[in-house]
Amino acid sequence: MLSLIPTLAGSRMKPSKKTLTIILIGLAIADFLGAIDSTGVNIALPTITKDLSIPIILAQWIPNAYTLALVGTLIFMGKIGDIIGPKKLYLIGLSLFGLTSLTLGFINNPSALIAVRALQGLGTAILYTMPMAIIAHLWQEREKAFAVTASFFAGGMLIGPLIGGFFTSLNLGNFFGWHLLFLLNIPFIIFGLIVAGKFIPKIEPKIKTKIDFFSLLLLFAGLFLIVASFSMISKWYIIAGLILLILLYIYEKKLKNPLLDLKLFRDQTFTAANLVSFFAMITIIGMSFVLTFYLQDILKWNSLQAGLAFLPVPLATGIAAALSGRLKNWKIGAFLSSGLILAGILLLTQVNPGIAYFYLILPAMILIAGGSGVLMTVMFAAILGSAPTEKSGSASGILNTLQQMGGLIGIALVAAIVLNYKLSFGILVVMALAGFLAAFFVKKQIKVKI
Repeated sequence: MLSLIPTLAGSRMKPSKKTLTIILIGLAIADFLGAIDSTGVNIALPTITKDLSIPIILAQWIPNAYTLALVGTLIFMGKIGDIIGPKKLYLIGLSLFGLTSLTLGFINNPSALIAVRALQGLGTAILYTMPMAIIAHLWQEREKAFAVTASFFAGGMLIGPLIGGFFTSLNLGNFFGWHLLFLLNIPFIIFGLIVAGKFIPKIEPKIKTKIDFFSLLLLFAGLFLIVASFSMISKWYIIAGLILLILLYIYEKKLKNPLLDLKLFRDQTFTAANLVSFFAMITIIGMSFVLTFYLQDILKWNSLQAGLAFLPVPLATGIAAALSGRLKNWKIGAFLSSGLILAGILLLTQVNPGIAYFYLILPAMILIAGGSGVLMTVMFAAILGSAPTEKSGSASGILNTLQQMGGLIGIALVAAIVLNYKLSFGILVVMALAGFLAAFFVKKQIKVKI
């Protein structure tokens, strides 16, 4: 049983430890589903393309529409949670994710599939932000809570490709096997709705304001263009997106409660911990991208062998997350996370076809996965803990947006030179070093602002 200390704003009744454990499992379902959905659908994508006779240029929008909707609305969903309350929005997010999963389980029209995946991206944006906000309201020892959610996420990453591959291989006529991948979400969603509705107490929002829809338009359009640039490879998209975000900043400077709450970055630890997280995601996703090509194009492994080679990653991530849940010193956590990732990517710069997988690649992946596990516990706790509790939704939105952007940048940095793996890993070393330097500015204090 987790030893967690709850503090609930606006409520006289504190949930018992048993209730908190049930709540935490209900929240961890969101991470579990997100991991299964992303990895499983990626595995199934070639088969979906073939089954529905979709041209490649259209098929790429099955993941792209999802990603664009997700990244473009994370900050918005976080802000909405601060305004209407994280429990209410979490229930909406679960419902939206469940309804879109049910619909995707029976769709065979390519255009409809892409449109519903975009809607599912909106639901996922809520599932990525609101559990963090709820944890920020209910727990002081957030590291332990994040250790549980991170372990569930790692579990989803572990079994997602296996489930995706198994379901995709089934021949069920016009009801294709990959449909089951979406329908699998339904029982988990029902469980999450029951737990959230019955056990999560009402959390009264302290921010009383209305959403400025002009700000929302500028934010979404700016992020949309920047994210789209990574798939369309256009510098003009990035420039246009940055211009819109600058206009948003200028417009919101005079607003009392801006949609993009940049005041959060006045806290040194909030800024530094987000930078640690951002550069970590560039390195981790970039490393995975390069290694996938290295194993298959350089070592000539088949896709199954390459997939199995990555299985230790979620295992090591889950173990590291569980162990680091008791680490309360944010500064040590920042150095441990960024240091492990830096050590792992430095090790990969020495890789060559003459060195066996078990002697170099596997240890390097375990080091990086270990750093990821610490990141998802101690650094997440530092970011949420250094922001006012009533702004936990906004803080979570910023955290998740920077992480998603980091992953996209990680791939973009090495995509053109991926087969020059020495240079690719060298570039990622610079990114990992930047994260390690950011760790110097994370404070060790553990006082939670509730």
